[in-house]
Amino acid sequence: MKRSEQRYTLPPVQLVGADGKAKALHQVLDHDRPVVLTFLYTSCATICPVNSQVLTEFVQLLGPEAQRVNVVSVSIDPDHDTVTKLAQHARRRALSGAFYTGDPASSEAVQRAFDAWRGDKMNHEPVIFLRAAGQPTWVRLDGLVSPQRLLSEFRQLTPS
Repeated sequence: MKRSEQRYTLPPVQLVGADGKAKALHQVLDHDRPVVLTFLYTSCATICPVNSQVLTEFVQLLGPEAQRVNVVSVSIDPDHDTVTKLAQHARRRALSGAFYTGDPASSEAVQRAFDAWRGDKMNHEPVIFLRAAGQPTWVRLDGLVSPQRLLSEFRQLTPS
């Protein structure tokens, strides 16, 4: 696992949540709460289930404090990941957080903004991003991360 700190410029794109509501990316990644962000696609059988489970266990470790964290997953397969599929995926796997999709250009723009674009979904790599509320700098965790390590990184960003 590699840790770095980065600043990213958010593209002016709209994403659609699993609830069917469209939001601008900057609203999805609101500045009022700390954010934990990852990319996934619902038919992924390798990295995505592992990262999703890490996020779910991270939220469980937070306990009541989880209400103040914005956990976001953005689809990298918008051609197939409809809002219905995202909602079903989250329910079926009992996943935590908010799930978003969009048109292919928007999905690519978001991935490029976070330097996570790898050309297609089959080449994606495990990466999780964290940002403290209102801060411009993101912590980028490349590689597989344990829920405990994610919690530790989060605690460093948001001390009690």
